[in-house]
Amino acid sequence: MNPNETAVLSISGKQNGMFERYTEMARRVIFFARYEASYFGAPMIEPEHLLLGLSREDKPLFARFLTDSRQSIDSMRTQVEQRSSSRARIDVAVELPLAPDTKQGLHYAYEESERLGDRHIGTEHLLLGLLRLEGSLAAQLLFEVGLRIENARDVLAQKVEAPRSDVRAAGRPERGKRIMLGVERLLAEQIDLLRGARVGLVCNQASVNHDFRHVADLFHEHPDINLTTLFGPQHGIRGDVQDNMVETGHATDRKTGLPIYSLYSETREPTEEMLRDVDIIVFDLQDVGTRIYTFIYTLANCMRAAKKFGKKVIACDRPNPIGGKKVAGVVLDPACASFVGQFPIATRHGMTVCELGRMFNEHFGIGCDLECVPMSGWLRELWYDETDGPWVLPSPNIPSPQTTAVFPATVHLEGTQVSEGRGTTKPFEFAGAPYIDADEFAAALSEYDFPGVYFRSCGFMPTFQKHAGQACGGVQIHVTDREAFEPVIAGIAIVKSAFDLYGEQFRWKDPPYEYEYDRNPFDLISGSAKVREAIERGDSLGAIRDSWTGPLEEFKLLRKGFLLY
Repeated sequence: MNPNETAVLSISGKQNGMFERYTEMARRVIFFARYEASYFGAPMIEPEHLLLGLSREDKPLFARFLTDSRQSIDSMRTQVEQRSSSRARIDVAVELPLAPDTKQGLHYAYEESERLGDRHIGTEHLLLGLLRLEGSLAAQLLFEVGLRIENARDVLAQKVEAPRSDVRAAGRPERGKRIMLGVERLLAEQIDLLRGARVGLVCNQASVNHDFRHVADLFHEHPDINLTTLFGPQHGIRGDVQDNMVETGHATDRKTGLPIYSLYSETREPTEEMLRDVDIIVFDLQDVGTRIYTFIYTLANCMRAAKKFGKKVIACDRPNPIGGKKVAGVVLDPACASFVGQFPIATRHGMTVCELGRMFNEHFGIGCDLECVPMSGWLRELWYDETDGPWVLPSPNIPSPQTTAVFPATVHLEGTQVSEGRGTTKPFEFAGAPYIDADEFAAALSEYDFPGVYFRSCGFMPTFQKHAGQACGGVQIHVTDREAFEPVIAGIAIVKSAFDLYGEQFRWKDPPYEYEYDRNPFDLISGSAKVREAIERGDSLGAIRDSWTGPLEEFKLLRKGFLLY
C-alpha cells in the first residue's frame, strides 16, 4: 500500500483489498469504527470513531501505555458521547465514507509503519496515526489520558511484544528478529490469491499467527475467504494423538462447523470426494527441519492430489526451527522411501516448507499448480527462538524449539527398542533402556568427543510407549553449543554404542513402521540399509559418516536452486 492508496481507502467490501497490509486486528478496528459512527448517527467515520473502534479491539495496546487503561478507555467513550451531536442511529448496512481527518490518520498510520520498519499496518500504527491528528477530538482525548506520541514511538521502536494476555504470552520470546509468517503475508498482502475461491486448509494446533490466533479462525472470519474444508495431518488437527500409526478419524469442527478430513487415516492423500468443495488447498504446518517428519510429505501428497484433480496449492512458509544453513546426514535411498521419507533429501535438509515444496514440484516431478508465500524477515542462520515467531508444539513430542535441536539425533532410536524419551517430560532428550548401565553408556558416548554436547548419565521411567513403567538407564543429551553440535552423527553414535555394548539385549524395532510391513524401520528412518549393516559389521563411526558424504554433497548443490532466503 502506498500513501496515495491510503488516502482513498474505503471500507466497502468491494475495496477491502486496499487493506491488504492491515493485520486482522487492524481490519476489525475499521469495522468497529464504522459501527461506532452508525451508533452516533454520524454521516462520516470520524477519528473519534476510529479511536473507539481501537479501544474495543485492542485493549491490551492501551495497557502498555496507561496505568489504568480500563478507566481511561471508559473516560474516552464518555467524552465522545458527551461531545457528539444528538442524531438518530444509522442502519449499519448503510456504507459511510471516511472523513478527511480519518483518511489523514490512516495515511499517518502507513507512515508510522514505515518509520518502524514494519511490513504490516497494525493497531499500534493506527494509534500513532491518531496521536498525530493534533486538531482532532481523538488526539485531544488521548492527550487528556496522558498519551504522547514520542513516548509511544519509543516503546514501539523497542520491537518487544507486550503480552496480550497470559495465554498469548506463553512461549513468546521477549525479543527476537521480527518476522512475518507466510500465512500472515497471505492474509495481509496477497488475499487476492484466495478471493472468489473455495478454500481447503491443511493445519493443526501450531497453525497460528503472532497473536496465537488459529489460522482456521482467521480464514473463517475473513470476509474475502470462503473456507469450506479443513484437513488434519498426523497427530490430528489438534495435535493430541501421541504415537505413530494411531489414526485420527474424520470429524466436524466444533467452532466453524466445517468438515475435517484426516490425512492420517485410511488415506494420507486427499481424495476426489474430500476436494469436491475445494478449489485451492492452503498448507500451513510447522516443520522441524528433519527429513524424518511427516508434515512435508502431507504437503507432497496434497500437491499430488491437486495435480490429479485440477486444484491449486498455496504453501505458507514458517521458519526451519534449527536454521536453514546446516545440511547433514544420509540422503535417502529410494529403496527406503516411506511416509517418513518420500524423496532423496538429507536427514537435516536445511530448508523451509516452501523451499521443499518447490523442490518436490519441480525437481521430483509432481508438477502441480503451486504458489509459495515466503516469510519476510527470516534469515537462514536464525533458529526459531532467535525470532519473534509464535511457538506452539507442532506434534505432541516436540514441546519446545529446544527439542528440535536434538530431534535429528534421537529420532533414529524410533527404529530400535531403545527409548527416545517418549513418555517423559523431555522427549528426544533422553535415550536409554532397562538393560543399559547409565555411567557406562555415557562414558562410551563421551569418548567420541563430539563438540557442543554433554551426555549426562541418568535414569528415567517412561509413562507410555517403549518400556512404560520401567526404570531405564541411559543419558540425557545436553546441547551446550548448538552451532557446534552435529546431531545426525551423534544419533548414529547413540545407536551404535547401544548395539556395541548391549548386543545381546539390543533389538531393532520390528515392522510395521509408518505402514511399512516388510522393511526394517531403522532403515526407513536412517534412509539407507547401509547404516544398519555398517553398525552390525562393527564399522567405525568415521567410516559410516564417510559413506554418506558423496550423495550429501550432491544434495547440497541441488538444494541451492530452490532456496528462497
